[in-house]
Amino acid sequence: MRKSLKKMVIPPTVFAFLVCPLMAVMAEEADTVAVDEVEVHSTSLPDYLVTTEVITAEKIKEMGATNLAEAISKVPGLYVAYADKNARLARIRGAATDQTKIYIDGMPAFPLSGIASNSASNLETIPADNIEKIEIIKGPGPVQYGTDYKGGIILITTKTGKGPGQFNLGLSAGSHSSYDKYISYSGSDDNASYYITAGQKQGNGHLNNSEFTTDYFNGKIKWDVGKDSSLTLSGYYMNTDREIPNGIDQRTGEEVPASIKWSTYPNSTTNTTDWKYTDFKQTNIALQFDEKTSNRFKYNVKLYHVTDGNNLWVKNQISTPSSYKPIWYRSGWYSKGNGLEFTGDLLADRNNTITFGGKYSKIDWNADENNTNLDENGADKRMSYYVQDSMKLNDKTNLTMGVRYDRAKQSYSYSRETEDTINKSSTVDATDPVLNLTHQLDEHNTLRFSAGKTHVFVTAKQAASNLTAGAAIPNPEKSKNYEVGWSHSLDDKSSLDIAFFANKITDRIDRVKKTDPYINISKTDIKGAELSYNKSFTERLKGFVSYTYLDARDTSAAGVETIATGLPENMFNYGLTYTVDKFQASLLGHVVGRVLTNSTTYPRLDSYHTVDLNFNYRENKNTEYFLHINNVFDAAYWEKYDYSGEGINFMAGVNIKL
Repeated sequence: MRKSLKKMVIPPTVFAFLVCPLMAVMAEEADTVAVDEVEVHSTSLPDYLVTTEVITAEKIKEMGATNLAEAISKVPGLYVAYADKNARLARIRGAATDQTKIYIDGMPAFPLSGIASNSASNLETIPADNIEKIEIIKGPGPVQYGTDYKGGIILITTKTGKGPGQFNLGLSAGSHSSYDKYISYSGSDDNASYYITAGQKQGNGHLNNSEFTTDYFNGKIKWDVGKDSSLTLSGYYMNTDREIPNGIDQRTGEEVPASIKWSTYPNSTTNTTDWKYTDFKQTNIALQFDEKTSNRFKYNVKLYHVTDGNNLWVKNQISTPSSYKPIWYRSGWYSKGNGLEFTGDLLADRNNTITFGGKYSKIDWNADENNTNLDENGADKRMSYYVQDSMKLNDKTNLTMGVRYDRAKQSYSYSRETEDTINKSSTVDATDPVLNLTHQLDEHNTLRFSAGKTHVFVTAKQAASNLTAGAAIPNPEKSKNYEVGWSHSLDDKSSLDIAFFANKITDRIDRVKKTDPYINISKTDIKGAELSYNKSFTERLKGFVSYTYLDARDTSAAGVETIATGLPENMFNYGLTYTVDKFQASLLGHVVGRVLTNSTTYPRLDSYHTVDLNFNYRENKNTEYFLHINNVFDAAYWEKYDYSGEGINFMAGVNIKL
């Protein structure tokens, strides 16, 4: 017992950050400093000091987004890319797709992200119908959300019911046999509010072998259990069957199978085709208690349970000397885990708020296959402590400093008949500081500066792959993030924001080939700039333009520099929204610069330009119609070197309050 307790001791650096501010405040309390008229508060993201994009439900409606991937696709510095198995995931400022953290009402949306490379995770599976607000943090963020990421954090807040209980029905249909139907019920009374949604999406996709069906449910119920306390139950469920489109050869237009021979026979000569996921299920359920004990202190405690599982099937030809026959080969991934978090906000004085807390989570996972006797399983335990001090230095200057300690313990077991059993474990930790400063020059101009360290631990699956191959486990990735920004309000109808950023990464975790062990790349430098301009021309017409420039380069241990693949050199977005009486129309343009690939046949994807149109008509307070037309000029482009973009397509529907 003594040995295990020693492992749980808070590191001295973090302990000092936690204890010293508390001791100072307790000393202040002894001197009875009068601050009761000032309310304790957490640092809100709009007031935070990094570049933060806020997408409201109104903006989601204007752009006609039906899922999270579509809702964030026009954000400067963010690239919604196709990851492995054609899943839609976000790359923020050049970071890998699995290094963006996503939360729904404070719960991890993809529990395997950062633990096992789960290519089934897909932003398209999170519907937009119940989203109240999306907040995207780019650069060094508040330590309470972690520092185990390189790109940023996406925070999703679902809707809260108001007024008498009411049903809302949504029905829509469109190209490629696409259908979307959902029903929600929301409302509130004196002591509780609630918002619950259930629905189904389905379609055939624009390529062969891309059919999908997704059932989803999410909801939130909040009870006021006291004058200054509340209890919130929230949850999310998704179950989808999704085919994975076969690759396309750009020259011939013929389908190209994956360059993997996945079967139990070593002499298989046929590459795999027709990949698909079945029973891809995710559940998140959380119970959160909030209480304000005084005008100086408030806290929340959150307990949550998450599950994530899927079966990946592929059609493969088995080749033997006497017979040739195709089979369906299955690999299953399953995980479940629990988490406990505490966050407190303490008002040290009128201009100083201290946020502190801790987190513990444990995820267990296992894998199986239908054609082998493989037994593979593992566990990932994470423990974190953090403290952040937000200070108002004067009327124009704000400073936030934070530090976070994270520790990950990963265990792994592998066994198969005729092979030796492997049981391994590893423990790694990291301590990361973050600093943010903002200064208001005048009523129109604000400058900001952010600097911080982040880290990415090797995932449990990556560690397992190396241990099985007899290779060493890579070191954690370490990053130094910097940003300088300027916000300018030209008048009450227009605003401009410019940001320059850099991300210096050491020991980036990657591998040359998919069959190779994971290694550390000596150095990766990412730098870029973002520009965003918003203007209300009249009460009816408003618009925006945004531009992103990105340069990412890898340097090997031998000093050889190469340009990173899979990222556009630049992106340009623009939009106009016109509203008159019951009618609203919006135009959205998206320009993506050229992208280098890791293919020797197609080393570069050309730039492309797409335009979308959205129309909404509100007949009365209970009935609304919409029509979304994407890629109206039918632009031809390639999202990956073997995946063509979708041509002109549409979705039309109606929302009815019952």
